[in-house]
Amino acid sequence: MRHNTWDSWCVTRRLFNPRFQYDVRHYTPEQELVKSKKMSQLSTAKQRELGAELRRIRTRAGYLATDMSRMLGWPASTISRLESGLRNYQAGDIAIYLARARATPGELDELVALDRRPDDGYQVRGHPAGFPDDLPLVKVLDTGSQSVTAYAPVEIPRQLQIEPYTRETLARVGHESGDALDTTVHTRLASQPTSLRMPGPFTFYVHQNTLDLPSQDPSLVHEQVLHLLLVSSLPNFRIHLVPSESAVVADIRTGATIYEHDQHRPVLHLQQLTTSLFLENDRDVSFYTGLVARIADKALTRQQTREWLTEHLANIEQR
Repeated sequence: MRHNTWDSWCVTRRLFNPRFQYDVRHYTPEQELVKSKKMSQLSTAKQRELGAELRRIRTRAGYLATDMSRMLGWPASTISRLESGLRNYQAGDIAIYLARARATPGELDELVALDRRPDDGYQVRGHPAGFPDDLPLVKVLDTGSQSVTAYAPVEIPRQLQIEPYTRETLARVGHESGDALDTTVHTRLASQPTSLRMPGPFTFYVHQNTLDLPSQDPSLVHEQVLHLLLVSSLPNFRIHLVPSESAVVADIRTGATIYEHDQHRPVLHLQQLTTSLFLENDRDVSFYTGLVARIADKALTRQQTREWLTEHLANIEQR
């Protein structure tokens, strides 16, 4: 089934924003100059990650931003913008800040190394198998984005998972039962309430195949589908089911999450089993927003998705 006129207009308006689709819309030389200046002023994912880590370390040391301003001799506005990822910094500023904030030697080495990495629109972060949630950059994007759009072809998006489903999913990719798995599950679930309180919107395109859960436990299946139905009623969550017979998306097997914010460059997150790739180049983001638009065109509307989930839940209860 296809979106109705209103849903199609909303998807097209946001996904084909000229901020992303530069190759679709033609600009005059003057417009290109204004656009390039605007984009150059937006902060990058690396700047945001560094800023969040500086704030965390400064807070742990018990210092206020005004304390750092006094110790470093920097204006308070500089500290605020640096920690928010909104300020370009000079070589050595990060090391000076960390030393004053009493960072550990390990933190100093890690963040100085991050500072020295090229900020070229490609950031790679390693993480435990199948689990990117504890990456500082993922936390920054989850909590500091005005809107999130995700497509999940293999499993239910991590933001929508219940505890038993998360545990089973992580176990399938190599996490063994025990304290480590318990901690991992807790970390994922703890990040979900933050999203529930944020204005959003959070848009999820969930492939029908992900609801054919591998578990043989009917109670797990019932609980997960019920959770999706309840969350779909929240005004800031937009859940769209992608029917399994949709030929257009049959070969699209890589999930993607697009994070947007007015003051930051849009960031694309591609998760692999052991690493996460974060893309910010206009061409990459434009390609994936176009891909998501194709998926959205074949997805059910929000209301149709709720009706499908309600019927699916009834079928589960009758088994």
